[in-house]
Amino acid sequence: MNPFLPAILLLHAERPWRLYLCIALLLLACFVPIASAHREDYVDETLVFQTVEKGAIEPEYWFDIGHRPESDFNRHNIALEYGITDHLMIDGRLTVDNPDNVKANFDSARLETRFRFTEEGDWPVDVAFSAEVNTHRLENGQYQYGLEPRLVLSKDFAEMNFTLNVAEELPVNRGAPSVELASGARYDATKLFRFGSELKYDVHERGGAVIPQIWLAFPRDITFKAGYSKGFDQNREDFVRLVIEMEF
Repeated sequence: MNPFLPAILLLHAERPWRLYLCIALLLLACFVPIASAHREDYVDETLVFQTVEKGAIEPEYWFDIGHRPESDFNRHNIALEYGITDHLMIDGRLTVDNPDNVKANFDSARLETRFRFTEEGDWPVDVAFSAEVNTHRLENGQYQYGLEPRLVLSKDFAEMNFTLNVAEELPVNRGAPSVELASGARYDATKLFRFGSELKYDVHERGGAVIPQIWLAFPRDITFKAGYSKGFDQNREDFVRLVIEMEF
């Protein structure tokens, strides 16, 4: 049983639809045939060592619904990954949000390239490097542009995976540089059902989040993920994220 499930249910007991969703996902995990694909991605900002295969295309859609102190909000995220080689990939993402439930606003965008040096398990710790250009809307409505180099460290212990990201956010037009730390732990209960959690923290913004999550890896390279992000320190944003992705 997912050890994060009681906490998720407790936090959302007053919202029955989320309780029904959790129950439905657990039931689905019991009856859907097991898939053989090896899926590694975490739900939020923790990048993984694995890259998509050469020539593979992986579109993704994320839907967020949550709460900030000033209002409720929802976000729509569209992403696309492409394998240039078996060790090199690119990843683009566009996010639109609707915090006032009135009109959509462009929230953020990023273009990332990721390179892994070896095959998984060749080194004592698997190492990859990521470089990203991005932009996101600030609270005052203006946009910040930045560069973000990132070191990815990963290690598997049987069915457990531990991943650590160390990134440096380098603003181009405004703001100060900041170190961003993100980590993830995942347990592959079966080839179909996995669960885990992320922990992230922005040193400059002094805000972080804990994100318990589950994966359902269906046949035909289709993956469904769900997670709950609980902000802490200066991060006052909480949200549920639902993700669907496919690979061609």
